Amino acid sequence: MLAAGALDFDGAVLLQIAGDGPVKLLVAEVKRDLTFRISVRLRDDADPAAVADDADMKALVNQSGRGRCALILDPKDRAPGQQPYQGVVALEGSTFAEAFEAYFRDSAQLDTKIKLAAGDDAAGGIMLQRMPTEGGKTPENYDPEGWNRIAMFADTVKTEELLTLAAGEVNRRLFWEESPLVTMEKVPAFSCRCSDEAVRAMLKNLGEEELRAIIASEGKIEVTCDFCGQTRTYDDVDVTELFKPVEKAEA
Repeated sequence: MLAAGALDFDGAVLLQIAGDGPVKLLVAEVKRDLTFRISVRLRDDADPAAVADDADMKALVNQSGRGRCALILDPKDRAPGQQPYQGVVALEGSTFAEAFEAYFRDSAQLDTKIKLAAGDDAAGGIMLQRMPTEGGKTPENYDPEGWNRIAMFADTVKTEELLTLAAGEVNRRLFWEESPLVTMEKVPAFSCRCSDEAVRAMLKNLGEEELRAIIASEGKIEVTCDFCGQTRTYDDVDVTELFKPVEKAEA
């Protein structure tokens, strides 16, 4: 969410984290209007009850140190055959904030400070980046200690503040000496793109013979969205309808 807001990218920003811990794959997708959807996939043999409430990223995802983090930019007007931009780096650190800082450092060469907090009912965070100077020229009012100073201010934020205070209040408390300007305010909202039409198209691509075989074995076909959890169920009648020849209109 923080990266998508900073990029103001006209399309979808996707974050994928994969590793060998109890969490096999984490996918978060955020659009320009800050509508989002998130999927967390556990390993088949993972026991959620065995995961400590205060488990860090290494324990959850990156136990062997071979985890990967990918940031994908999928343009809204992507042409057919055009691939989304993808940057992939190794997972570093013991927290997701440290991993994201390493991503921006290694993939985008941007010094980044991130502070994250999450509770049962809320999540919050701060992301600061030291942007390159325009045209490679140092402005007259350049403050060489500015980055270190605001990064130090960010380190003083408390988890309770990130979870309970409005963004403007956190901004004012931390950076009041810098007189920061608020340039955008948006409210995130969950939104899933799954649809009956998309699922039917996916099933049709499997072929009638494959679908009949699944129903013969399982009694039905169930398709569950990894993001919103909605389950769609199909039987023999639905398969017959799916592959029914389209009648041509008379001339």
